[in-house]
Amino acid sequence: MKFLVRLLTVVFLLVGGIALIHLSIDNRELGGQIDQLEAELGRMPIDNSDRVHLVEIETPEVPTEVASHVERVWQFRCYLPPGYDVIRFSGGGRVTKEGVYHAGGSSSGWGSARPEAIHQLLTVSFQKKDNRLVVFHTFGGSSGTTSWGDFDADRIDDTLVVQKIVSSGHGPRSFGQDTILPMLKIYDPSSAEDKEVAGEIITTYAGGMFMLCPKSRESSLNQLRRGETPVGFDPSWIATEAHDE
Repeated sequence: MKFLVRLLTVVFLLVGGIALIHLSIDNRELGGQIDQLEAELGRMPIDNSDRVHLVEIETPEVPTEVASHVERVWQFRCYLPPGYDVIRFSGGGRVTKEGVYHAGGSSSGWGSARPEAIHQLLTVSFQKKDNRLVVFHTFGGSSGTTSWGDFDADRIDDTLVVQKIVSSGHGPRSFGQDTILPMLKIYDPSSAEDKEVAGEIITTYAGGMFMLCPKSRESSLNQLRRGETPVGFDPSWIATEAHDE
């Protein structure tokens, strides 16, 4: 009888050990799948459902037939809280290193706010035409095209400055619903040119930007783009570039 009990105990231990090994292997595989999914979709925990949450997708998924026609692609996953009314803006021409000043061609648009929270995918891609970057963007079922500056498109990864308010290297960020969000800005630092704007001398560069702006800040954005300072303006109204904290 004692021998049978010992035998059953050994069998149970062997079975349990084998099951534990399989479970460990499955967990490692699942962990790898989760890591890959987060790299593709961006890990974005929602710790406050009333704030806008953004994360850059590390490895944008681009169809093969599209990839051969574009120079670069950026994708951002966006959580928009209930009732969030946002304007999208894309423009190229002259920009400044800081802020949202812009002089040149642009496109903008918006849709109706939704009563429920939603997730949207923002995609910005560049196609080189002659010496210009033609920018295509899609967001919330809408799309648009603008030209970003007279600079060499081959220098995106060389000397052009690329600014993003979220990056895959720094992880997700969240913002208040009244914050202007310059998602992506690119400019050529060698194209510096001083201009008199709203009675002040500012340094501008050939480049362009894509922004999301809450409808509540529309009039302020229009002033800021012209280089004017809105009444009661606070720098915190504009999100800054992602950086090490």
